Amino acid sequence: MQRSPTYFIPGRNINELVELLRQIDVDENWIHEIARKKILFDQDQLTRRSFEEPEALKEELLTGVRAFLGPDYDMSHFTPRYRPWRQRIAFVPDGDLFQGIAAGKATMVTDEIDRFTESGVLLKSGEALKADVVVTATGFNLSVLGDIPFHVDGEPVDFANTVTYRGMMFTGVPNMVWVFGYFRASWTLRVDLLGDFVCRLLKHMDDKGVHRVEPVIPAGDAGMALAPWIDPENFNPGYLLRGMHLLPKRGAKYEWQHTQDYWREKDEIPAIDLDGEEFSYG
Repeated sequence: MQRSPTYFIPGRNINELVELLRQIDVDENWIHEIARKKILFDQDQLTRRSFEEPEALKEELLTGVRAFLGPDYDMSHFTPRYRPWRQRIAFVPDGDLFQGIAAGKATMVTDEIDRFTESGVLLKSGEALKADVVVTATGFNLSVLGDIPFHVDGEPVDFANTVTYRGMMFTGVPNMVWVFGYFRASWTLRVDLLGDFVCRLLKHMDDKGVHRVEPVIPAGDAGMALAPWIDPENFNPGYLLRGMHLLPKRGAKYEWQHTQDYWREKDEIPAIDLDGEEFSYG
């Protein structure tokens, strides 16, 4: 039972390029590098198309699902109200979910829950779903920064009143980097970038003989417009929107945003000028 549909990518649960390269006896280190670059390239193309040709991409995704379910299946259960990549796209290995539905082993219901009953769940449409076990898998609220109470000089920090520097540091909060990954690419890609950045920043602080650093908005950008942490036209899952009031603000300029753009950040984060006017040391 789902409250609203999502997009899926059904596909073989193997990497065909890797299998081919192994068959022709390519060195494993080369295979890893080639496969990694191909995956990142494909992710980049998928993201680009979600903005530039969303209707064509939407139809391709639905066609992939329809190939398993057949032409007579009610595709409203798998046709989201939003364009692709405004929320996560789920990979279905070998289309196993859809194979189960096509074989009659599972049924999809799209509705909202009114309440639990002695025998299962009553839906807002009036339909009753009988259930032995109910597993809740949606509707959670974000635990922003682990709900840890932060203080600076004895004063509590309200992160909603801070501005994010590249989605990893916050104005008014010294010596802190938030390791937050990507929604549209592997989470660890950004973890690697930020880990390298932290090590470079710590070494830079040692070289300068300082113990404190925090991001500051340069005087020339002091009047820039501020907005919620992420643009809902870009990415809008409910759990994120419900927690937006707890998250830092983003600025109009790229440096003061969490863009989710690995293909730009992979070059820019390693090249950040640690003596730039965005950093205040002490």
